[in-house]
Amino acid sequence: MYKIDKPFIFTLFGASGDLAKIKIFPALYQLAAHNLLPEDYLIIGFARTPKTREEFQKEFSESIERKEVRKKRKLNRRALNKILKHVCYFSGSYNKEEDFRAYKNFLRTLTKRKNLTHIAYYSVPPLVFEDITRNLAATRESPDDDTRLIIEKPFGESGNSAEKLFHFVSQFFREDQVFLLDHYLGKNAVQSILHLRHANRFLNLMLQGREVANIQITKFEDMGVKERVGYFDHTGIIKDMIQSHLLETIALMTMSIPITESAASIQRERFSILSAIVPPQTKHDIVLGQYEGYKKEKNVPQKSTTETFTALRLFIDQESWHDVPIYLRTGKRMNENHTFVVIELKKFAFQSTDDEPNRLIIELIPEEKISITLLNKQGMKTEYKQLVSDSIVGSGSNLPDHANLILDAMRGDKTNFLSFPEIIATWRVTDHTLALIKKHDLPTHLYADGSRGPNLQDDLTQIDGFGWYEF
Repeated sequence: MYKIDKPFIFTLFGASGDLAKIKIFPALYQLAAHNLLPEDYLIIGFARTPKTREEFQKEFSESIERKEVRKKRKLNRRALNKILKHVCYFSGSYNKEEDFRAYKNFLRTLTKRKNLTHIAYYSVPPLVFEDITRNLAATRESPDDDTRLIIEKPFGESGNSAEKLFHFVSQFFREDQVFLLDHYLGKNAVQSILHLRHANRFLNLMLQGREVANIQITKFEDMGVKERVGYFDHTGIIKDMIQSHLLETIALMTMSIPITESAASIQRERFSILSAIVPPQTKHDIVLGQYEGYKKEKNVPQKSTTETFTALRLFIDQESWHDVPIYLRTGKRMNENHTFVVIELKKFAFQSTDDEPNRLIIELIPEEKISITLLNKQGMKTEYKQLVSDSIVGSGSNLPDHANLILDAMRGDKTNFLSFPEIIATWRVTDHTLALIKKHDLPTHLYADGSRGPNLQDDLTQIDGFGWYEF
């Protein structure tokens, strides 16, 4: 595993927010616990809330302890105490250049004016992206400084706002300095989809459009929106989950495998698929749902129609994937916490319609494994067998997704980060879908908490004569 050996500064903008406490602090701790950090580095929380260094270190420590208890892991107290010595805090406003100049002087005091790699992590709403970018650029020593921006999803609220963000950031920083983070691409199992395809010829022989009857991607969560109500009720599950996470998963499953595994090659092939995705064309290609307990969640408006479940029917406008339907479904407060991809293969023309098809199933959550469904007939007896390989999907790293991506940014590897063209392509699909929903005023169907979602989802797959695969 790559170990960082050069000193660095890690500035976390939005250090008082939930994302920082739930994801970023524990990710940094994991890097320390795995002994992947150098001796000389600084982690500085930058936020508007006034607090002392000791108060921030206490928040940092408590968030990690809660995470380790939740994951039922033993806390590495030695690693935590060691990383806390490198943790500082600075209170400032994102829109005030004078605060950034004061921060620059603060850094000079801490680093004794050494010119270090500066990782600027945006754990903030898109509303303040421009302020931070402008002020970082205005207060750097030189455009040649080794400054790297890690900008966390969401990138804008539509295709137009994402394009504006791209043009704005490009005024101040080079493309190689900007790391656009969708944490889903940091998941070991998601990363391994491409690794498996690159290394195993038989998988690519299966993943040919002429062999595939349909592709299904299911992302179910058994929990509700919890503390993310403010963000989620404004956003909805289409923007939150499908716009990037699941569309990128489609790309990884169907893209051509480049000869070289360079970031540019992989991003290009992902974009080739994303730009060719045909979004839902009729109201029958979309099913929306909301779990019955949603409006009982704290701070949810009683008239909210925000979708917590969505199923979509898509296609890819490429000759190799012509007429192969792709079904996505994702929901909260479902009957299980399960993420899996099903590639259903075509049957022989002479096979009975009652025969189950061969399927390649890649499970990502809660377990990482791959299985192939085979059919065996002996006289009048029919048997279905599953060849299952446990743990084949994992990439070998046991780091959490944010830790993987922070590590990649520090070594300058953009393979598992998004390109701006990919983001624009995913927003094109999302914007079209949302416009279709608005045009037809599609209803949000209630479904019971802990269920599989609205039954209307079955109508969507039956358009093509298929059905959802259920475990």
